Amino acid sequence: MHVVGDGDLDYDQPVLPDACVDLVSVDGEVTVAGPATRSVTVRLAPGSVTMGVRFLPGAAPPIVGVSAAELRDLNVAVADVWGRAGETVAARVAETTDWPARLGVLVGAVSDRLDNAPAVDPVGTGLAARLAERPGQPLRRLAHDIALSERQLRRRVEGAVGYSPRTLARIVRFQHFLRAARSSPRRRVDLAGLAAATGYADQAHLTRESRRLGGLPPAALLEWEAQRLGRRA
Repeated sequence: MHVVGDGDLDYDQPVLPDACVDLVSVDGEVTVAGPATRSVTVRLAPGSVTMGVRFLPGAAPPIVGVSAAELRDLNVAVADVWGRAGETVAARVAETTDWPARLGVLVGAVSDRLDNAPAVDPVGTGLAARLAERPGQPLRRLAHDIALSERQLRRRVEGAVGYSPRTLARIVRFQHFLRAARSSPRRRVDLAGLAAATGYADQAHLTRESRRLGGLPPAALLEWEAQRLGRRA
């Protein structure tokens, strides 16, 4: 849940690729946000309330009802994905002004779909965790270790997560860097050291990936986040 305080200025909320699918409500409108491959900035008005249910990488398709690849870089009205059931969810959320109750509607909608949902693909859900533990593993080795061809691995991961295995590896590594940087004292952020510790070849490699996935070089991205959140140096 995220609440924008009252005031005169809009709030810019960056959304960085993280391999997740979300069922999101922004001021009562309900959408399914697919896995992103690039950074976007959402402008929220003062007093806006955003809440939702986040699926771990690979877990969404059985509940949402479509492959993650079909949702890649899209933000789709829930009614367009769930039909009449989605219209009902959107209407109930719009009618509910109390935010805990609104969140309860979203959680209940997900829970209601669990009984009839097919099983989650363990390849899709497991690969992100494996890449987080050991970034930079060759695709051939990953496929061999789980007894799949590279083509089969690619197909199953794209359906479950929305990315190719290589793109998933890039995004997992970028998120690993962001977590490490956020836990470092701001005056002591060592980008070269963090690049090495989080699986990048060097700082230049980190900078290229930060521009592609985050829209800014790493130092500027972290500084913008600190300013936006009002952190002190």
